Amino acid sequence: MSLKQTLRFPIRFPSRFPIKTLISDASVYVVASVAISLRLCLFTGEAQAEPTDHHHCRYEQLTSGHPDGILKRYCGRQIARIMGWQGAEWLERPERKSEEGLDQLIDLLQLKQGMKVGDIGAGTGRLSVLMLNRVKPEGQVWAVDVQPEMVSHLTSRSKLLGKNQLLVSQSSATAPNIPTATLDLAIMVDVYHELEYPKEFLHNLIKSVKPGGQVIFVEYRANDTSVPIKALHTMTVAQVRKEAQDAGLLFERSDSTLPWQHVVFFRTPRDAKKDTGSGPAPG
Repeated sequence: MSLKQTLRFPIRFPSRFPIKTLISDASVYVVASVAISLRLCLFTGEAQAEPTDHHHCRYEQLTSGHPDGILKRYCGRQIARIMGWQGAEWLERPERKSEEGLDQLIDLLQLKQGMKVGDIGAGTGRLSVLMLNRVKPEGQVWAVDVQPEMVSHLTSRSKLLGKNQLLVSQSSATAPNIPTATLDLAIMVDVYHELEYPKEFLHNLIKSVKPGGQVIFVEYRANDTSVPIKALHTMTVAQVRKEAQDAGLLFERSDSTLPWQHVVFFRTPRDAKKDTGSGPAPG
């Protein structure tokens, strides 16, 4: 088994690990999403949700696909394989601070003291601690991960901090396991594209965020040759919007000033009764 197979790094390796660019059905969905976005949301600054009456996101089982993904497609996008816990050192590499603009990302979040923040798919907790520094002493960060090994790492890290500041939770494939209406803000950094059940997970994450709270997606930019990340571990803003708005989230804005990533901001509906994403997943 090769290093790439063992660690499943999202980064594109040099010629030793050649990656071929694939053109899939997802391109059709992306083009359609861009057209709809331009028509409905031309630089308005308002939180808007696209109608989902005719274009529900659905799952498709695949008989074959790119080896960097699982045999499952959602909303026209093949779901990427999760980066294993063995890649923890990659998340802690010193150069990540400049390569991904970590300080700039934290500034974009506009965190305030006293906020309760969810770091969804927290990994080693590096970003959890950076966010905690902005919201403490009254604030809290919930650091959740689906991999028990990462949860163990997070638990060890939390013991070095103040009591009840970094709260650690084991998520499942379909839910973050954070109490209802707890979070002011939830963020997924390079995580969403790996969720095995994105529709169900988003539905449950929305429940954990307060009405009118923020849900923020940070994803490596697709179709950008300057971003050294494997294609299945990247997303366009249009694709993020399509899937998030299908779940009932309200689009606010996007920011592409980070070196490698888009930051896409959404809010949960203020009136829970209007949460169109709370029903059963179609298809």
